[in-house]
Amino acid sequence: MLVDANGRIAGRLSTRIAKALINGEKVILINAEGALIIGTKEDILEKFRRKIDASVKSNPDYGPKYDRIPSRMLKKMVKGMLPNKSRTVERLLKNLKVYNAVPKEMKDKKFDDVGAEKYDERHDFMTLKEIACMFGGRW
Repeated sequence: MLVDANGRIAGRLSTRIAKALINGEKVILINAEGALIIGTKEDILEKFRRKIDASVKSNPDYGPKYDRIPSRMLKKMVKGMLPNKSRTVERLLKNLKVYNAVPKEMKDKKFDDVGAEKYDERHDFMTLKEIACMFGGRW
């Protein structure tokens, strides 16, 4: 299954992909940097800033490390929506490949519609690429 994430809402897209992975399908997700997070710019940046700045008080270098690359951010969203038994998640994530842009060998292929909603211009949004660039992501 080949899915294009450009212009799609990231949360709803990741639930559909998680269901496809649970059903045993292999999923290739392209254009991850075009996936959208809905909300005001200030709220979105505050949420991601809080995650990135989190640290342990006793040793600030030891703490949660968050990715700043859109493909890894979207893969982590999908991982959070899978059953949380470690072996199951590892087995299911082997069937998922996420790319930031369209690879050369997939330019002429047809994309599957997973039923995830496209952006309808009623709300404010930010793309994963904009969020990643604001927090120093390089890819």
